[in-house]
Parts: sequence; structure tokens; C-alpha cells
Amino acid sequence: MTKDRYFILTIAVLVLLVIVSSLPVPLLVNAAKYAQVGREILVNGDWINLTIGGAPYDQKPPMLFWVAATTFSIFGLSVSAYKISVLLVSLIGVYSTFRLGRLFYGKETGFLAALFWMTSLGYLHFHNDVHTDTMLVSFVVFSVWQFMAYFKERKWHQFVLGAVGVGLSMLTKGPVGMLIPAFAVGASLVVHRQWRDVFNLRWVVAAVIVAIIIIPALLGLFRQFGLEGIKFYFWTNNMGRVTGSYQGTNTDYSFYIHTSMYMLLPWTVFMIVAMFNEIKSLVRLKKADINAVEVANIAAVVFFLGILSVARQKNPHYMLSAIPFLFIITAKWTVRIFGEEQFSKKAKVISVINKVIALLFFTLIPFMSAFFFPETRIIYWVIVVTLFALVVYLVFRRADLKKQLQVLLLASSALLFTINYNMLPNMCKYDTSMEAAEIFNKMAEPGATLNIYGQEARLWELLLYSDSYGGFLQTRQMLDDFLPHPGAWLYTSESGYKELQEMGLDMEVAHEFTEHRKVTSQSINFLNPNKRASRFQKMYLVILR
Repeated sequence: MTKDRYFILTIAVLVLLVIVSSLPVPLLVNAAKYAQVGREILVNGDWINLTIGGAPYDQKPPMLFWVAATTFSIFGLSVSAYKISVLLVSLIGVYSTFRLGRLFYGKETGFLAALFWMTSLGYLHFHNDVHTDTMLVSFVVFSVWQFMAYFKERKWHQFVLGAVGVGLSMLTKGPVGMLIPAFAVGASLVVHRQWRDVFNLRWVVAAVIVAIIIIPALLGLFRQFGLEGIKFYFWTNNMGRVTGSYQGTNTDYSFYIHTSMYMLLPWTVFMIVAMFNEIKSLVRLKKADINAVEVANIAAVVFFLGILSVARQKNPHYMLSAIPFLFIITAKWTVRIFGEEQFSKKAKVISVINKVIALLFFTLIPFMSAFFFPETRIIYWVIVVTLFALVVYLVFRRADLKKQLQVLLLASSALLFTINYNMLPNMCKYDTSMEAAEIFNKMAEPGATLNIYGQEARLWELLLYSDSYGGFLQTRQMLDDFLPHPGAWLYTSESGYKELQEMGLDMEVAHEFTEHRKVTSQSINFLNPNKRASRFQKMYLVILR
């Protein structure tokens, strides 16, 4: 596969199809918030003391925001350029996945692991809906690759780069960034009884490197929040989410098991079979063979997802950092199953299941683009029908591994292209915060700001897409502190508007939105055009006088 130029070209074209179709999709909710923090870095001229809506911000370290600010400084407030910048950083993670897989199992496995990762739903979706975890995973897998390469090849620059990777991970999302490198490298050293490497002063050097890298994050938190900010970085923001004392009430311990079923699409079947074989092989492992077994990848997956599973706050993007290691295990067993005669029956069963999955993907597309949001653009149907025809052609041919990969790539690309090109843009039309920002940009007087009021109106994209952003007035007290503010614009929910009326404020309704629905609050009834009208909410854009 690694020498098949047509196969590699097919992968590149399909990935580009999905990525290019995702670039115009707006950033929403937290993804918009993170971009807005980067924007405010430029407005404030301050790369250390972070703000959101003008208020001090402590939730995440600055790495992703620096990427956003750097991109905006070069290309202007371009969401597409920002997404591309994050993708370029993520190539470090793709390459590191390839090299780590190759280090343990050879070039074919490394290539397949990198392919699985960069074409998975988790990878492609969260480069559209950008979170700190989107970048975190690249630095995490890079650090593990460098550390594991060092303990095999003993080149000092590898150890230093491993520490740099951990530092960048912690500069992206805090101490959670060192968990997987610690689990992966630590488990490997302990299992192989490399005690001299476990208890070695070189780790002091690593700690110093990490400490130097995270200084900007700690400095900003200390300046704005004092010692409480440092405590938040190292403890509250991590253990508080695990215990639920800070955020989170989710007690579903199987959350990341069923979440992985779709996050790893279209490679889920390969993953399930691989993990079954990996666990079975470890259980049957003889003591004499321990020194030859590789445990870094399975340790990274089991320990990290184990902690995430008991944590009270859970989100799909939290598991991103474990996925490349899952895919290295998946690639190892996939190469074996489709390359060794003893697994021939299992390979045939996998082939049949994957063909069914590919065809099921295409059964979803008519619901999306012919019923939910009817699509009339010819270019869309030409692309989708072409991809479908190629899948049908390949389904009836001999299903070797390469053919299976092509079938699943074609089918998943058609589905993701439909979501990016048809579903998301149509759903965004009903998220009226961006329309409100457009109205404000056209009508507002010089010096006016656009603000959000109320818990129900927590839509950070309003600030990101406005020419002159204000703040998020979450409570009545915050609104009282803001008033009087003649000329300011407020975007709020129906309940928020009633509160403004009850306060007797002198205001003018610039626009009343009667068909509002957050993109994150979709349902089958809303997607059904026959029932959509019953799911709308009202939002108001008002000007204070």
C-alpha cells in the first residue's frame, strides 16, 4: 500500500474533499469561544493575559489561542485560515502516529495507523469543530514517539524532543497533557524492568524543559487570578472534572466505549476485532515473552480512557488523545489478519461487515439531502453519485484489504461531504446568532458593541462574527453593572427580553428572530421539515437607548 501511488492519491483527494467542504462551516459554541480568545489577544496586544468578551479567561492554556491569533494577524479574521492552521499543526500528529507505529511494527502498520487516524470521524469532525484536544493529541503522540525512540536508539535529542512534546501538551490543555506520555512510557519501562531508566536524573532535565515551556500559561493565570489561578491549572480544572466538584455529573462509565463506536468510524470494526485480539494475546502471554511485548500503546489507551470513564465530566473530544494509540493497535492486527492464512475466515467476516457499513452510509444520505434539507445543487449530486458508483463497483470485487479501505473511505467521505456541504450549513441558518452579528455589522453606529444577555443566549459565535464585540452578561447582576449603556446592542432569548421589559429599559428591537434553533440542540423532530416549526425558539436583538 505504501508504494501504490494511485491508492495514496485517492486518499488525498477524498480527505481534501471532506476538509475543503468543511472550511466554510462556521465555528460554533466552544469552538467559536476559543477563536474569540485568539482574536482578543490581537485586540488587546497581550499574549499572556487571556480574555473572553473582555473578561479574564482561565479555562484553557494559550497554545490554541496563539495559533488563532497568529493566523488572524496574517489573514484577518478568517475562520477557514484558522482551521487550515490547526490542520497543519495536526500533521505533526499524523506523522508521529506513522513513526510510532513503524517503530514498533514496521512501515506498513505505521502507514495504516496514520491513515486510520487522519480519515476517522473523530479527526475530521474536530478539525471542523476545533477544540484544544484537536491540537493536544498531536503533541501527545509526538512526545510518546520521541520518548520511545529514545529508549530504543538512545539519542539525546529524542529525549529532549519528548519533553518538549509534553510541555507543548501542557501548554495546550494543562497537566492532562502529560498523562498519556507518563502511562505509555512508564508502563513500557516498568514491564520491561528498565529500572535504571525509571529512576534516572534525566527526568529532572525533562521537568525543567516542561516547566520553562508552560511559564506563559502560569504567568497569565497568576497575574489575573493570583495563586488561585495556579491551583486551578494544576488541580481544580482537572480533579474537579474527575470528581464533579468543579463541573460534570455524568456517571456513565461506558461512555467512551460507545462513543468510540462512532468516533473511530469508518474503521470501528477493525478496531473491535483488533482490541479483542490484543487483550486475548496479552492474557495468554507467557512470562518469558514479556520482554518482547510492546505495551506502550495499550497502556496509553487503557489508563487514559479509564480515568476519563470515571470522571464526572465527559465529552467525545476528550478521548481524541487516545485514538492514535488505538489505531496503532488496530493497524497491527489488521495487517496480520489480512496477511496471515490463519486469520482468513475472520478476514472474510470483517469484509462482509464493512461492505454492509459502507452501503448503510449511503442509505443515510437521501434522508439528509433529499428529505431533511433538500439539495438542488448539481455539483453535490455529481460527487455523491460518483462516489456511490465507485463503492458499488468495488463491493462486488474481491475484497482484499486495499479494496476494503477504498470502499470505506469512499462511503465515509460521501457521508461527511453531505454533512459539511448540506446538513451543517442548513442547520446553521437557524442559529440566528450569526445573522444577528451580520445585522449589527451593517446597522450599528461607530463605537457600539454587541453583547449577549442571559444563560439561554450563551452563543459565543455572536462575539466572534461581530465587528465590535462586547461581553457575555450571564446574570442580572452583570447586566445591572453594565447599565446604563446607551447605544449598546443586546442579543438575548425570549425570557431575557421579558426581563429587559420588566426593568423598564428604553430600548428598540432591531430584529426579532422567530425561527431560532441552536446547532447543538438538534433532534429528529426538528430535522423533520413537517415538524420543524414546533421546535423553533424566539431570540431578540435590541438597542439600548
